[in-house]
Amino acid sequence: MQYVGYGKTFRNNNTIIKSNPNVYLEFNAIAKGYAVDVIGRYLESNSVNNYLVEIGGEIRVKGINYDKQSAWKIGVEEPNFEGIQSILKSITLSDKAMATSGTYRKFKIDENGNRYAHIIDTETGYPSKTNLLSISVIANDCMTADAYATAFNAMGIKKVKTFLKKHSDLKVFLIFENENQEFETLGLNGFPEY
Repeated sequence: MQYVGYGKTFRNNNTIIKSNPNVYLEFNAIAKGYAVDVIGRYLESNSVNNYLVEIGGEIRVKGINYDKQSAWKIGVEEPNFEGIQSILKSITLSDKAMATSGTYRKFKIDENGNRYAHIIDTETGYPSKTNLLSISVIANDCMTADAYATAFNAMGIKKVKTFLKKHSDLKVFLIFENENQEFETLGLNGFPEY
């Protein structure tokens, strides 16, 4: 933790100064979303009015699916620890972005059978131990959706619900394991039903 935190760096003109040489900047929580937005803005600057840009599950759409002459249909993947891909639900998305962060693909199991996610708990510095398996966030831009999906993964359901009371612009879909280790879902702030 001695190398973690936004207070460990500062900007001096156009130079980033680090408090310690072991400090580094990690953009994994927003990089794919940002790249999707850059491509989307490029398409729009070239008068492309109907597109879907997807990088690693992060998506931005505008207009319609021109081939089908209908709104874009986006799948929300069902968590599967064996790597099998299947769609839990599909939604319609228009002129928005969606990003998903999950703990069911990148995880480790210790000798006691505990599963640890790749998302780091910012309070402890250790991998988060959570029952949240997948968090999908719809926002106006993909970088924002990507950042919140990752943050919500570390926050837990109760804190996410509290946060979203003041951020009605974010639509969120949670997939989690209950105490019986069965999947449950929860749509918040009007996440589309289909």
